[in-house]
Amino acid sequence: MTVAINLVFIGFQGDGSNKLDVNSDELMSWFRHVDHVLPHTRIALSELSCSTDGHCAGTANASLPPSPLPSFVHLNMSCNVVAIQKGEVLAIFERAIAAFSRPMDPDHETGDQQVDALKLEPFIDSFITALGLDRGYTVLVVNPKWSASLPSYAYRLGFSDYELQLLNQQASMPELQPHQAAAKWGREPSPPMYASRHTHTGQGFYTGKKFQVTDLQSVSSSWAKAAAQYLSELEDFQRRVIKLLGPKTKGTAALMRAATLLQGHAELSQLLLATLKLAPEHLHNPRFRATHPLEDCPTPLWVSKTRWLLLDLTARRTDWGPALGGDGVVTHNTLPDVSYAFAETEEKRADKRLSKEDNESELELKNKLSIMRNQRLAQVANQQQHAKQLHVGQHLVHGLAPGEAPADQLLDPDGNPVGAGGSSSQEAQEEVDRHHQEALLQAELNVYEEFATVHCAGRINPPIVCVEAQEAVLDLKHTLEVMTKGSGNKMLLNPDHHWDIFGVEMDDEQTSATYSAAKDVFFSELSNVLSRGLRHVVAPPSATWHHRGYLHDTASPFAHKVHFTIYTIQDTSRVLGPWRLRGVHFDLEAFKQQLSRLAMPHQAFSFNQVTLNMLDDPVLAGAFAVSLRTSFLQVPHAVSDPVENEALYLDSRELALRLRQRFDMVNTRRVGSLDPHALLEVPVFVFELDRDVPVLIDEHYNARALEDLVVIVQNAANQDEHPTGMMCDGILLQRPLSPLKHALSAVVQHLGGVLPPHLGYNPGRKVVQHDWLWSVGAHPLSWTSWGGHYSQMHIDALHRSYILDAIDSSVDLVNSGIALLQSVAPVPETHQRISSMKSELQQLLQQFAQVVNVWRAMVAHGAVLEYHAAAEIITTSETLARTFVQHCRKVLADLHPHHCAARVGGLPRLLIIAIYGTSTTAGLAVASVLVLPLFKRKAKSI
Repeated sequence: MTVAINLVFIGFQGDGSNKLDVNSDELMSWFRHVDHVLPHTRIALSELSCSTDGHCAGTANASLPPSPLPSFVHLNMSCNVVAIQKGEVLAIFERAIAAFSRPMDPDHETGDQQVDALKLEPFIDSFITALGLDRGYTVLVVNPKWSASLPSYAYRLGFSDYELQLLNQQASMPELQPHQAAAKWGREPSPPMYASRHTHTGQGFYTGKKFQVTDLQSVSSSWAKAAAQYLSELEDFQRRVIKLLGPKTKGTAALMRAATLLQGHAELSQLLLATLKLAPEHLHNPRFRATHPLEDCPTPLWVSKTRWLLLDLTARRTDWGPALGGDGVVTHNTLPDVSYAFAETEEKRADKRLSKEDNESELELKNKLSIMRNQRLAQVANQQQHAKQLHVGQHLVHGLAPGEAPADQLLDPDGNPVGAGGSSSQEAQEEVDRHHQEALLQAELNVYEEFATVHCAGRINPPIVCVEAQEAVLDLKHTLEVMTKGSGNKMLLNPDHHWDIFGVEMDDEQTSATYSAAKDVFFSELSNVLSRGLRHVVAPPSATWHHRGYLHDTASPFAHKVHFTIYTIQDTSRVLGPWRLRGVHFDLEAFKQQLSRLAMPHQAFSFNQVTLNMLDDPVLAGAFAVSLRTSFLQVPHAVSDPVENEALYLDSRELALRLRQRFDMVNTRRVGSLDPHALLEVPVFVFELDRDVPVLIDEHYNARALEDLVVIVQNAANQDEHPTGMMCDGILLQRPLSPLKHALSAVVQHLGGVLPPHLGYNPGRKVVQHDWLWSVGAHPLSWTSWGGHYSQMHIDALHRSYILDAIDSSVDLVNSGIALLQSVAPVPETHQRISSMKSELQQLLQQFAQVVNVWRAMVAHGAVLEYHAAAEIITTSETLARTFVQHCRKVLADLHPHHCAARVGGLPRLLIIAIYGTSTTAGLAVASVLVLPLFKRKAKSI
């Protein structure tokens, strides 16, 4: 089955960090091995434990051998490397990162930045759709320009802990009331939308080559123009909001983002609204994050809700994974570092520039740039001073001293004029000084632009001063971006040439050799990262409940109708105090909404909800009590050695046994029925527990998928900490008290065996092992985010699992029929019988061809992501396979008719002789002696 992969490299044509320049031939040699064929692997769900699936507190290790139920289908990764417009698209991405970012700590505007992934995702969606890459999986590798003077940034969804405290303090602001900001500020602009170029025909076939390079420079250029217009509108909107809030308002970026989020009804908006209503003392409670987990782990990678993955080589590297170590833990050295990889090359380039600094022409140009800069700055400074004096003079014309208020000026309680004098006068002076500094920086930026346009643009090996000017422009742009975000003033930072005006610096032979060796190492590491993304996110292994050794013994998980019966089992036997009242409930509507997204176009999902109380059901209460266990867990601690905590948990096997008895559950997969794909029953048990101590499942789980049911536990809010044992950037990650995220993960695992992205197949070791690198993104299967929305890639993995299970089940049946025919010995008698039954054998071959054509059609539909079309012929493939097996048995019976006679049996030859060779009485006596041992004979144990 072909899996179409698009590799998009942005900032690799000499326009990104360290001026990496890669041509098509180099891409072919470095990334061809990513274009590989992988076996679809399965593991047995019964073999998964907390140490293998990552739920153990603090450590995760051990690898799993693939299940003894291998797939007959291989996944053919067909890569398409996309060449885009040089400079233009990278400049748009750099501008978007600046527009979508805000400081993690509102008190430090120039500190570490967080890029809002909620804004980033629709922006990149528009880019991929515009390029026509939306009918496959896309991996974007971005290499923005960066220098050591710039602050680091990373991608996350939600708000930082510092921002939440600020928003809670400002909760009474009118703008932070639901739907109030829209009336005052207007709606925030949206990214440009593009219609998909592809139509779903239901019979599409992928015709791409195994490895190819596609030139989309003109298309990417037209998208860049539309995206530039969107970013201009967004920047204007942000400036307008900042002026309305006031330039001196603390945390304007966080306030603006929160206000725009509260205009919607998304899950993040609801959590944010609940946070704003909390009493301030709750924020200082160490359990706060467990109750309202709005702070995600900032990462340099991102997995979207659609079909793309992002790797930013410039973003800040953080550590994440099991806190006590284990396989696949991510450290700051896991991802390739551009600056480190090409450090030696940059040193040689710097030495080359130093050797030319004393040239007369170089000194002349450097002096010329210095004179231009000094003259321009002096001119602008004089203009700003004249404007300041003119502003003071306007006060004197009206008979007012500087800082004096007119007679009708309103006064504050301290007697200071509002809008002038006192602190307001000081703020006005600071605003004038800030505007003066912005004007100077803008003038200096204009000087570099004018100089580079004349002396650097389009030149090979330009003067050294051009390289220095380019570095200065990068720092000036960032400084102005930070200043204008706080002031709301507009600056000319994004000209049409996208600052591609500094010429091209060519390396000498020695530097080229060093650069080439560094590229080989760097791109080998990069291709390894991309390959891991494909194996863990795009085409992960799946889990199975099959136990009998053959896939055809159990029907495929696919069903035309899936009925979820949700049993909400309440435990109200305890009365909790006000501090322990439930604050976070299991959102059944959001749960059903996300499950409905798993349905194919022609697949029906239905829901039935039943509410029970253990006080009214002694059998159910007894089942819960019998399943309750106590254990002591080693829990990681942030500043000390692991501590031992007492924990309550439910034994899932014992609980499932009792639940089956209580609810008289039938076989949920209808095995053996006329149509095993007609209906699938999925019972979901949600235990809502109001207890002083949290209760988990099997010591570490909030939700667990079993063979025929799903168990979920919802604990009361503001309870003791639920340790996950996971770490991010040196901070232990808390488990959300709402089990929605874990419940969604358990259901998709139950339906089709979809595993989280930290489990993937290693083709070198031929095992399924841990790798936490791509466990990112706001989706239920990620450990670094609280996101509660399925990614389309995980929905595809579920649907692909349906198809692969069905194909493997059908192939298994056909192979069993072929194995029957293989038992026929090639002797002359067999040849004579075969010659007499040519028509039957021709019919058998036709049936084999039919089932093979159905397999090929299913694989072809899967290659273009039309899994619903492939699912419609699952029943056809299995019916043809069963018909083929029946025909094989008939042919075998016709070839060896004596086999049937032997199965009928009869009296032993010695018994027949005894009966006919003796008298009747003696014969019966002999017969009884010979026959009785036949009935007493037992099978020997082997």
